[in-house]
Amino acid sequence: MPSIETQAHLPADPHTVFRLLRNVEDFPRYTRAVETVTPLGGERYQWSVRVGGVRYQWIIEIIQSQEPERLTWKSVTGIANTGRYRLMPARGGTDLRLVIDYTLNSRLLDKTVGRVAGPVVRRISAEVLERVQERLAAEGA
Repeated sequence: MPSIETQAHLPADPHTVFRLLRNVEDFPRYTRAVETVTPLGGERYQWSVRVGGVRYQWIIEIIQSQEPERLTWKSVTGIANTGRYRLMPARGGTDLRLVIDYTLNSRLLDKTVGRVAGPVVRRISAEVLERVQERLAAEGA
């Protein structure tokens, strides 16, 4: 199962960072790639993302929400994937690690998509983290 990993340091305590990440409906405010995140009830959300002019949609379910340390989800529809944020207290804020694992049921597709998906997911993640940092700074966190 291929993985895509991103790490960052955010200048706020883990509780503050966790609350921003846990409010998944706000993700369209953090990146133009995420068009909508629609709550479906319980811990399920429908995501609509546009990358390279193509819209992708899927439903995820949050399967672990352990403030302020971990937020984990899995896809219910669309490309089979799981993801997890791991937050660790650090000097001056929080160290954040995002890992997304996905399966396309084809080694060739996994390799091909991995070459494209990795950089795209890293770029979107970096944009999200940059906007989260801006929001934290604006809120004086």
